[in-house]
Amino acid sequence: MKKQAAALLLAVLMVVGSLAGCSGGGSKDSANDSSKAQTSQSTGSESSQAQEPSSNFNAEGYPIVNETVELSVFQYCRDADQIDWPNLWFYKNLEEKTGVHATFDVAIDSEWDTKLNLMLASNEYNDVVINRKTINYEEYGVSQEIFIPLDNLIDQYMPTYKARIAQDPTIVESLKASDGQTYSIGYIVAQDIHTGNMYFINKSWLDKVGMEVPTTVDQLTEVLRAFKTQDANGNGDANDEVPLDVVLTDFYKMSFYMFGIPESDIWVSIDDDAQVRCNAQIDGYRDALEWMHQIYEEGLVDSEVLTKDGTMVTSDVLAGTVGTMFRWRLLNHGIDEVKDQYVNMLPPSAEGKSAKMYTTMEVAAPCALITVANEYPEVTARWLDSMLENQTAYESYYGPQGELWDYNAEGKAELKGSDQDCVQYCPGVNGLFYGNADWYFSTFAVPDFRLEKAAYDDAYTEAGVYEKYPADYLNKLITLTTDENTVLLLHKTDLTNLISEMISNSIMHGVSDAEWDAFQTNLQNAGIEEYVQTYQAALDRFLAE
Repeated sequence: MKKQAAALLLAVLMVVGSLAGCSGGGSKDSANDSSKAQTSQSTGSESSQAQEPSSNFNAEGYPIVNETVELSVFQYCRDADQIDWPNLWFYKNLEEKTGVHATFDVAIDSEWDTKLNLMLASNEYNDVVINRKTINYEEYGVSQEIFIPLDNLIDQYMPTYKARIAQDPTIVESLKASDGQTYSIGYIVAQDIHTGNMYFINKSWLDKVGMEVPTTVDQLTEVLRAFKTQDANGNGDANDEVPLDVVLTDFYKMSFYMFGIPESDIWVSIDDDAQVRCNAQIDGYRDALEWMHQIYEEGLVDSEVLTKDGTMVTSDVLAGTVGTMFRWRLLNHGIDEVKDQYVNMLPPSAEGKSAKMYTTMEVAAPCALITVANEYPEVTARWLDSMLENQTAYESYYGPQGELWDYNAEGKAELKGSDQDCVQYCPGVNGLFYGNADWYFSTFAVPDFRLEKAAYDDAYTEAGVYEKYPADYLNKLITLTTDENTVLLLHKTDLTNLISEMISNSIMHGVSDAEWDAFQTNLQNAGIEEYVQTYQAALDRFLAE
């Protein structure tokens, strides 16, 4: 099955190019005492599914419970989203329908790992975890049994989710643990899009300096120099242009891509022969570092690139001072008023190299998990499933019907205005959502900004700049054993610190022969060989199944 899934996903990538303080659950309804699960780690996963639901629970229809039940939710939230979780319209509306009252312990993105680890170490678990970050369910599900298996609950109490995944079972292969069980409800918004941020260049500036869209790194460098010295924005100030404006992670990723290295957050990639390799050991890596230093030294990239964030880049773009940028799309991304100045650009290639970009795979990510402390697993399963019903799914993403969205003449949900405004009503991308491509395109009127992204993806696919085997095989699709996870975690922090420091220092100061040799030695000392070999063994096992 996994081999078939891999083949299918690879075919899609190659052929289709479009689109804190936590409690164990708060106050509980005494009428449900008979359905309480055991909270010991040794028996929790069995008892949570074996208990008979109480008379308060309705297996079908609404409300889910006759008397209110409270669930405590450990909730992910993006840093920039200002959400009034206790008073959010979506959950108040959902409570009226289901009888389930949710309380929230919120962890923003930058604090997620720390707060989650504290909660998991406390033995005072929330009932539910809803996340958009990686969760190690091998460790906390299979090994420690903090999260319970969900297969029986899905089969009995989640008809909407069950039907949805039946439309394309391959994309939930990523959710299977090493024991063959499922510990998480998946999250996906499938749009047949297979890349992250893309290259954009100010066409009006190119016209001003009399140059064409660059196709090589050397040409790009010359364009950036022209942007800096020729008053490209035409405001009479020759010193306010920012030729390239990016945050640090985008700076080094876009640079490595141009030198043929599909950089990923796990510091490895997979070559065309399905061999895992450390990106920092690939030919061209040092060249990319030196190019970054060169344009930093010449003032061709913003001088604050090491510290600035995305909101600062957006402010610069709106101020009319940015020549080149690296971002998700133009429409509905905070820069609509100046978007017409920019065009999408294929990644330029360094001399002797072919640009190669990290490629995303549309497989379900773990999103909603139920802990062993949860006294109402059946209720919780139905509550989660209710969020995925068509109408409620639209409301979870865009808010109440008639405000930011409504049905069009074809009966499809159509967005009105910007989805950035949804957080006044609903969790949006912070919540639970499962929409495979068939469902998404059949029920949503695809907005222009998503069609825009799909068109860019088509162009990148046609240009052949995507990696053959996405690193997402390692991020999302393979199943790692607990021992393999232990090995990877043992080395990843040291490797991340080492590589991150090398990138930052290289940008500022360049790379001497001695520094490069020391860096390679330090990679070995940090366990890079075992790190790569562990991923390789897991990948080989996956491809052979």
